Amino acid sequence: MRLSASKLFAALVVLGLSSAGQWQLPAGEGSPGAKAGDYSELYGRISRAVVGITRRDYPRGRSRSTIAHSGTGILLDPVGLVLTSPTVVPEGSRNIDVYLRGGRVAPAVLIKVYPEKEVSLLQLKDFRRALEPGRDRLDYLRPGSSKALAIGDPVFSLGNAFGSIQSDDQVAMAAGVFSAMIELKDKHPKSIYVGRALEFTAALNNGMDGGPLVDARGNLVGLLILNFSRQRWLGTAIPIDDLQELIRPHRSWFNDRFENNDAVAGLELMRSHEGGQITILKVRADGPAAAAGLRRGDVLKTFNGKKVETVSGFQALFKNASPGQQVRFEVVRDKAPVAVEVTLWGRF
Repeated sequence: MRLSASKLFAALVVLGLSSAGQWQLPAGEGSPGAKAGDYSELYGRISRAVVGITRRDYPRGRSRSTIAHSGTGILLDPVGLVLTSPTVVPEGSRNIDVYLRGGRVAPAVLIKVYPEKEVSLLQLKDFRRALEPGRDRLDYLRPGSSKALAIGDPVFSLGNAFGSIQSDDQVAMAAGVFSAMIELKDKHPKSIYVGRALEFTAALNNGMDGGPLVDARGNLVGLLILNFSRQRWLGTAIPIDDLQELIRPHRSWFNDRFENNDAVAGLELMRSHEGGQITILKVRADGPAAAAGLRRGDVLKTFNGKKVETVSGFQALFKNASPGQQVRFEVVRDKAPVAVEVTLWGRF
C-alpha cells in the first residue's frame, strides 16, 4: 500500500509519539486514567479545534484562482473566531477558506491583524456551515496559562503540516517538552515577531505556523510562529498570556457560565458577522433567563436601558450586575419589540 506524503508524515508522527512518549498525563478535565505515552484521547479531544487555512488571489472557481498560502488556525470559540498568524493571513487578505476535519469548508473574513504581535484574527461568515451533523456548536481550544509551564513539562504542537487537513483529513501532532522562556530579538523575513517566546522540542513543520502549542491537558498555551533563535534552533511560540488582551475585544460569543462575574443569567450570546446583531444563542432551561421568558433567537437591543452593539459591550455592562438584581433585557422577537425582566442568580 502506498501512502501520500502527508499520510506518511502523520504515520511517522504517530510512531514517534508511541515510541518516544514517556510522560504521565496528569488527571484532569477530559483525560481520566490517561496512560504514559497514550496521546490518542488528547488528540481526539483537541484536533477538531485545529483548522487549515488557505488564502486565494481570486475567488474560488475562477480559472486564475491560485492558493497564495496555506497554514493553520485555532478555533477560539464555538461560533467561529479563529486565531492564526499574518504569515498565513496577512493584512488585506481576501477569499479565505477554513478547512475543518470531516471535509467541511467554510469561508471566513479577516477582522484584525496585529503585525508586531504576529496575530491575525478571522471570523467564519456562518459558523453553522461548518457544523457536523447533529451539532449546534464548534469545538474550540480553551486558553491555559503559559506562565504555569515549567521546564520539562510535556507540550504538543498541532497543525496543517504540508496541507494534511485538506489532503488527508488529518491534523498533524508532535510531542515534545517545554525547553525555556526565551527572548527573540531579531526579525526574520518570514516572521517579524520579537519578544518573549516559549521554546519547545516538538516538531514545527511547514504549514504549522498559526497553529497551537498545547499543554498536557489540551489547553492552549502558545501560538506557533516561524521566528527562532540562531543560537538555539528549536521551535517557538508566542505565550497565550501575552495575547489575551488582543483577542478579548474581538470575541463574538458570551457565556456567563465562563465569565468571572458574580451574577448569572443562564444564557449565551453571539454576534453575527453579517448584520452585526447580538442574538441569544442558548438559554439554559434551568436558569433565570429561561424562567423570565427569554428565548433562543431573540435579538438583544438594550440591557438596563443601555444600547448593546457588541459582545464586549454587553460583557462590560453585565460585569457590574449583582446577584439578586432585577435587570431589563429589551429584545426583538418575530420583528416585534419585547421587554423581559430577569432576576439574576449568584454563582455557586
